[in-house]
Amino acid sequence: MLRPFLAGVLLEDRLTTSGRFFQLVWRSFLHGGGAVPAQGMRALPRQLAGHLPDGTVHLGARVDRLTPAGLAVAGGDEIRADVVVVAADASAAALLLPGLAEPGWHGVTTFYHAADTPPRRDALPIVDAEQPGLVRNTVVLSAAAAGYAPSGQALIATSVLDTVTPLDELERRVRGRLSVLYGTDTAGWRLLRAYRVPHALPAMPAPHPLRRTVRYGERRYVCGDHRDTSSIQGALVSGRRVARAVLEDLHGPVGRVLVGSGSGRSAPR
Repeated sequence: MLRPFLAGVLLEDRLTTSGRFFQLVWRSFLHGGGAVPAQGMRALPRQLAGHLPDGTVHLGARVDRLTPAGLAVAGGDEIRADVVVVAADASAAALLLPGLAEPGWHGVTTFYHAADTPPRRDALPIVDAEQPGLVRNTVVLSAAAAGYAPSGQALIATSVLDTVTPLDELERRVRGRLSVLYGTDTAGWRLLRAYRVPHALPAMPAPHPLRRTVRYGERRYVCGDHRDTSSIQGALVSGRRVARAVLEDLHGPVGRVLVGSGSGRSAPR
């Protein structure tokens, strides 16, 4: 049972991911469990942006390259900046920062189905131990966050590692397996959306350093899950490390920065 569960967490079924990361993930599950934001995952960046002055964030401007004075966006406009932080996935960061090592990738395809009747009342993820080659995990998301579906209905999320098979064929196979896993007829379930993400998680084969430098040249910085661990937690921690590095480089030592250690105590980062 542990192997198919980990394949869904790590997005790879050969289990070549570093044991150090497995220990970190397992410790996090033991102490904290899993959760989803009530307003969806976009609530995380929105919360961060909400503390900034109006007009600070500009959307829809693709960065073409970094320049000695700042950066250039698509169309040729240049934005001057004393400090540039590249907060992007590993592949995009490598394009902007020549020489930055780009890791391999693990992909995932996630299907979102709507059901008129919730197949389960709890939000416990289901793993397929009998036929683990298809469905890696499935969960009734609306049981964890009621706002994810209209009252009396259910939103079911199902992840598979296949990012090659045509979506209609893959969805048909997944729907058939979900009927077995949930013990109900899924013919009436409505497919809301399917997301195919070939670059979902940076690979972390052993030996894998749990921390990489966030400084990349004179007043150039980089953050993302590829600088710490392939997880939302890793991305957030790397962002905190970049913030500290920028403050130290501009204003000198800033003292200790504390974050939750997962054990009810605080630890320096």
